[in-house]
Amino acid sequence: MMDTSKKRFFKGKVNRIAYLNGIRAFEAAARHQSFAGAAQELNVTPAAVGQQVRQLEDWLDIRLFNRATSGSTRLTLTEEAVRAFPDIHRGFDLITRGLSNLFDEPEENTITISASPSIASKWLLARINAFQLDNEDCDIQVETDVALVDYSERGIDIGVRYGLGQWEGLCAQHLMFEDIFPVCSPEFAKKYGLERSPPEGLEGIPLLHDYSVPANSGYPSWQEWSDNVRAPLPAKLHGLKINDFSSVMELARRGNGLALGRSRLIEDELESGELIIPFNRDSYQFRSRFCYYLVWKNEEGDSDRKSRPFRDWLMSTVSDT
Repeated sequence: MMDTSKKRFFKGKVNRIAYLNGIRAFEAAARHQSFAGAAQELNVTPAAVGQQVRQLEDWLDIRLFNRATSGSTRLTLTEEAVRAFPDIHRGFDLITRGLSNLFDEPEENTITISASPSIASKWLLARINAFQLDNEDCDIQVETDVALVDYSERGIDIGVRYGLGQWEGLCAQHLMFEDIFPVCSPEFAKKYGLERSPPEGLEGIPLLHDYSVPANSGYPSWQEWSDNVRAPLPAKLHGLKINDFSSVMELARRGNGLALGRSRLIEDELESGELIIPFNRDSYQFRSRFCYYLVWKNEEGDSDRKSRPFRDWLMSTVSDT
């Protein structure tokens, strides 16, 4: 753990936003898991990408990548980089979006949809293609952001949000419920003897925490899981905390800890066996107070007219059990 004085030192460094080329090289290399892939995207050499990343690591005094000399994946993020990547990636997305808005004019047949990155990649995008096959004259634009955005300012027609169903200035229609349960890799379950039931108080089990939304808001947390399934927890809840659900699941898939899975977003990982439910699901799951909602601006107009067919179609595809 980084000491307090070092944290203050790095906070001052980061506030200066130096080494932008290095940060850009890191973001691209992290997405491609390869200096070569990043180099092709940035139109430089792999050696240049590697040098920029090393200069950034030297400046921060933090290692960002584990570099292997063999194997199918030779470049993997360190735990520190896993925590930082989601915000850095979103930052570059916002810059790109802002620049494109200088030139792009909104099109009458375009529906702009807002969703968090995890909802978009794990649930929404798999369904949009079917809508477009039946509505060839309609273009879909998906914008992903963890933070709540101003729909009027950003030109959002409709969104999928995860919460309690109340957002100022927006209409909300319940879409589906979600169940919460522990998940981990098969190797992790075997290592810690989790095949049948959790050890008393989960003592000695590395836990992964998703703090995308403050726990006191009702967002699923280990404490809420404990209260609902009546399973004790350690007196002090230690473990790695990440503000991005997808990154939490990636660490769980790698065998770094036990995480809370969200039933709507990990169907593929459960089906492939990359993640498993180590305990009896019926006994150790609960239905979250947070649900999925379709939301749109609380006003009549072109946005409502354009998005209504998509809203009705998406509702018809959901089997909410």
